[in-house]
Amino acid sequence: MIIGFRTFEFMLKIIFTSSFVFFCTIINAQLITDSEDNSNLSFNNTNVLYVGVDGINSFRELSPNTDFLSTPLGERVNEISRWMSGYSLRMAIPAFRFFKINTGLAILQSGESYDWNSTVTDSSYAYQRTFRHIGLPIQLAFEYGNKLSVYGAFGVTPAIFNAFRQQIQWKNALGSEDSDELSIQDDCNSFIISLQADIGIHYHFNETFGLQLTALYRKQLSNTYKEFEDYIHKAYAFGFNFALSYQF
Repeated sequence: MIIGFRTFEFMLKIIFTSSFVFFCTIINAQLITDSEDNSNLSFNNTNVLYVGVDGINSFRELSPNTDFLSTPLGERVNEISRWMSGYSLRMAIPAFRFFKINTGLAILQSGESYDWNSTVTDSSYAYQRTFRHIGLPIQLAFEYGNKLSVYGAFGVTPAIFNAFRQQIQWKNALGSEDSDELSIQDDCNSFIISLQADIGIHYHFNETFGLQLTALYRKQLSNTYKEFEDYIHKAYAFGFNFALSYQF
């Protein structure tokens, strides 16, 4: 069953809240036990390399470009969110006190979809749009705990445009099916910037390797399209990141 975007958003809010409560709980536990055992919990101040995969539910804010033609949205009002994937290679480097600088390279994907079915004939029309960018995340991060630790990060992700793809499927009134694919790049900005926040847990198998699971929220600040295109398009997404970690 496909989870709707609002349901998924609610689930992510629960995960963010649960992680925050867990973080507060272990800090409180540390304050209570510090006088008895100073080795229980601490901020992680080591270098960590992450290789991660994103699973996100992506959508967009879309409005007419009133500085140009003010073209109505038309059927694009009825677009829906879609699941996307992404990949990242990140490194967290201690910077000051208990904070780290988290940076690296990421393949970011966003998009939306549309699905129409006639109530009179067998006609239908559907498409799925994908925007791909290569990003350089720059985040301020922290990690607190030992074997099982809490991780959080917040920052920006500048990114350059890499590719666009639109897959189209339709049926005519008699039910005959066909499809097409578009890859037009001329109307997309070469550069965007987004905010991103992450919170989750990091399990350490040993002193070197671990597995990190975080909930993430990403919000695009700049327009996907160029200045004189019909629309102002800003993607946003809730999702998860699974990452293998190497600590050194």
